[in-house]
Amino acid sequence: MSAEIFAVIIRRHTDGGRPMPLIQRYDQHERRMSEPMPFLFQRQLGTVRRRQARPADEYRPVTQAEWLGFEEHFDQRKVELGGCARPYATACQHEHACLRCPMININPKMLPRLDEIELDLLARRSRAEAEGWLGEIEGIDLTLSFLRQKRDQTRRLARVAPVDLGIPTLGGRAS
Repeated sequence: MSAEIFAVIIRRHTDGGRPMPLIQRYDQHERRMSEPMPFLFQRQLGTVRRRQARPADEYRPVTQAEWLGFEEHFDQRKVELGGCARPYATACQHEHACLRCPMININPKMLPRLDEIELDLLARRSRAEAEGWLGEIEGIDLTLSFLRQKRDQTRRLARVAPVDLGIPTLGGRAS
């Protein structure tokens, strides 16, 4: 390795004026831990909580207003056909045209309602054909294709039985 690469690694460890971290390593041959030293190649093993690496001010207590807003977010995600999976604090960019939205999760109990909606759309399409409303026909056809895709997906997911993973045990041993 060139000296330039070593300099980059050292700079990464000492960024912001921090001293080079001192760590211990396990010596496989000696079968013991070394004294704390500024090893050039370091990696963290074990379970260091991610929270410890974040600034403490990011973990302030949640206010009552923030908590109510969070709960309201999920209440607003409940729609007639199921639940909307769009991210927290985002608006519905599809203006609640849920059948066309990729974020809607159809509740299997609502499959009969999808059949009703399909019949209504087919009746509307027939009327649009009779009236010569070509733009309306195109929009209805698009909605029908999304409806059929969502129905097929929901039926497929409803057939998949849940998998029993059992109760976890410590050390991977079954009791």
